[in-house]
This record gives sequence, structure tokens and C-alpha cells, in this order.
Amino acid sequence: SSAKEKNGGGSAPEKLIIVLPGDDVSNHVVDRSSLSKNEIISLGNGLRRNDDRVFATLSGLLQYVCRVGGGNNNKKKKHVYWIRSSNAARLQLHDRVVGIVQERVGPDGAGGDYYRIHLGKHCENSSTAILSSLSFEGATKRNKPNLEAGQVLYARVSEWVSGLEPHLSCQLGPHDSSAIKAKDWMTNEGVYGVLQGGTVLEVSSGLARILLSPQGVALWDSVCQHDLTSKFEVAIGVNGLLWLHASPSPQATLVLQNAILNSTLLTPSQTAGMVQQLVFTMRKQMKQREDRISG
Repeated sequence: SSAKEKNGGGSAPEKLIIVLPGDDVSNHVVDRSSLSKNEIISLGNGLRRNDDRVFATLSGLLQYVCRVGGGNNNKKKKHVYWIRSSNAARLQLHDRVVGIVQERVGPDGAGGDYYRIHLGKHCENSSTAILSSLSFEGATKRNKPNLEAGQVLYARVSEWVSGLEPHLSCQLGPHDSSAIKAKDWMTNEGVYGVLQGGTVLEVSSGLARILLSPQGVALWDSVCQHDLTSKFEVAIGVNGLLWLHASPSPQATLVLQNAILNSTLLTPSQTAGMVQQLVFTMRKQMKQREDRISG
């Protein structure tokens, strides 16, 4: 097996565990017999159970997160395992994506317009999607966005029929938190919609999903500790497109881009050190440039 031994008892991998299809990863997964009645195991992307053994079906990194939640004061503890792989993403209903407007397709039959949205090269089941101009918060026949080619959007997969392009929506969905309030598309303050300014970065679908998971917090915590990179906005699509808007300087954007790309195989402590080194190097270059100009 290519899996590197870490935790003999099987729980949360403390270091990188690299696996190949067919690898037995049971020793890294919590034993079901040791669980309390309030604990469950959830196997995600790239893992399958065969009797009492768990096997990898994808090559990549074994990932783990413990989630606690539930109603009626009985908090369920869910042990979630999955394989972080750079293979093409297979989009699912309600997945969040970053897309780029390609063209207007035609009327949607309800007073709006259909647009074709480019989803990037990492989508296994479709590289494009369809979005109606009425699928925005507060949009009507008379008051709807007029999209242009090249605009960047953050949306969710709202409908999917096998063999057809998925449909997107820029309205809140059933999986969005009830604490989030819908904002009219004209305010540009909603969760979904057109993303103004910034730059689009292409990453692997595996990295996109880890940046969206609790394990991605290590990177965001690290960059927020430095003045140079503490002010930024980011929208991450599971399709492998990432929108980034940083201030106050282009140097901040460059540091953030490098930090994101370099974080692929790093532990939280390694991530913090990597970000610190990037910030130090950029500040040194900025100081040298200022000295040349003033000299």
C-alpha cells in the first residue's frame, strides 16, 4: 500500500496520507464498534466500504474533519472522511461555482434571457451551464441584469437533467444558511451574483474543495495575520475557478495567489510558515523598489 502509516487507532490523520485506488485505509478511519450512539461515520468522495474495511477509489490525500451539530440538544458528532484528489470535479446539485459569462443564448420564455456560463476545464460532466437573468434575487421582467461576455459570477447549481447543461441560480438555495438574508441583485451585497473587479485563478478541483472545507481555515487564518494580505474577498467554486479581490495593492493579490497555490500539500503549521515567508519576501522587494525610486 502507498498509504503512509500515521495513526494506528484510526481517527484523524495528523500528517499527509497519500493513497492510490484500491488502498485499504481502514486503519485511518474510526472503528465503528468504538462509536457512541451520538457518533456516526460519513465516507465522502473517493472512499467506499466493503464489509468492515474502507478502500480508496481515487488517488490523492486522505482528509478528515469532525463535525458536531444537531437539534433537540443532542449534538451528533460526524466523522467525515474523503479523498482530496486533483481529478476532474463532478458537480452536484446545489454546488457553488464561479463562472464566466460566454454569451447570450436567447429568451428564457418567462421574460428573461438565457446566458451560457463557462465553468472551466475541471468539470467532468459539463464545462458550461445555463443561467437565466431572472434567477437573481429581486429580478423581474423589467428589472433584471444585462450580463456581458467576460463578467465573472458566483452561483449555485439549481437544476440538472442528465445529458443537458446544468442550470445555475444566483438566488439563495435550500442548503444556504437561514441566517443569510436575501439581498436584491442591484445592491451587489448578496451571496451570489456578479463579482466586481478582482482576478480569476484556476486551481485543481481537489484544492478548491479543501479551501471550502474547515481544513482551509488554516490558510485564511494565516493570511489574515498580516497587514499586507488581511483585506481581501474570495469566492471559491468547486469547479476549480477562484475569484480573488485584494487590497490595497497588486502585491497583496500576488502574495495571496501564491499562498493559495502553494498550500496544496502543506499542513497548517507549514502553511503559516509559507505565508509568512511570502509576505516577508514581498515586503523586502517593495522596500528595495522604493529605495531605488527615492535614490
